[in-house]
Amino acid sequence: MNAHTIPDLRYAMSREAIIGHETAWKVSSFGVAQYLHGYDPALLAAIEEAALKLKSSHAVHKHLDLTFITGADRFIPEIKELLHDKLRLERLSDMMGTKLEPYPLSIVGSTVTFMNPKDGAVDWHCDGVPVTELIPLSISNPLVGGHLEIYCDDSETGRAILESGREIPRNRIMRIDHKMNYATLGQFLGVLHRTAPIQFGERVTLVLNQRSVAKPYVDDNRMFYLAADNDHDREWVNELAEDVWTNQLPAYRRFEEERPVAVAADAPFPGCETDLTPSERLFVQVGPRVRIRLAPAASLSQQ
Repeated sequence: MNAHTIPDLRYAMSREAIIGHETAWKVSSFGVAQYLHGYDPALLAAIEEAALKLKSSHAVHKHLDLTFITGADRFIPEIKELLHDKLRLERLSDMMGTKLEPYPLSIVGSTVTFMNPKDGAVDWHCDGVPVTELIPLSISNPLVGGHLEIYCDDSETGRAILESGREIPRNRIMRIDHKMNYATLGQFLGVLHRTAPIQFGERVTLVLNQRSVAKPYVDDNRMFYLAADNDHDREWVNELAEDVWTNQLPAYRRFEEERPVAVAADAPFPGCETDLTPSERLFVQVGPRVRIRLAPAASLSQQ
């Protein structure tokens, strides 16, 4: 696996294309992609075997109709190995367009999900973590349902539709079928999505979560949301608080200090003449802080 190539890309769409407008709360403009991952099949088989053994004692089903092992790398060392693999992180960073690191909260850094008619799938939601990699460990053949569905519009519009008791319009849903040996990378922060209910068959998936090194504060994991799956353990609350003080807050302050100063739309730029009224001015942007003043339309028509 070469960290700087993306072999056999099956799907790809930008974040703005999915949501339908520009967004600010993001780590990059990357939306979703599915690609040949090249991970060691023996390693993935060992992860699935260990997860199935732990399912009865460690899996929870409390929220979003999802059955999964939270913080799976705490119990399965092979997951921790892959989660922190330098080559994997370099390639995902290249795809995302910003340097990534493993998500630091122990209960959310990685999960193993079990999806079938009895265990459920996962309902419509937006992710709390910024960046997620979905790696199928096994997919039954046949499998009816179980594909990824992404709502292509603003997530609040979709949530309002669901809250009113209506279904998401089918013409607004992008479908991505999972495939063995292929991983799906998504920035599902503020992107409404779900796994289609499984009517027949099953799928076991390894989920590895990441965040931006430069913007660790870009995160939607609210405490009540985390507690919905992890109300049996409160140690993660201290982890989260420590990360806020030591990582998120310093990064946010750096971002605020470097933020460009907003310029009013009618404010003069250095070097630009200001003898015209605002309604008469016409500027063309030719650089970050460079504008050329054109003659007003009335004077052009007289030439």
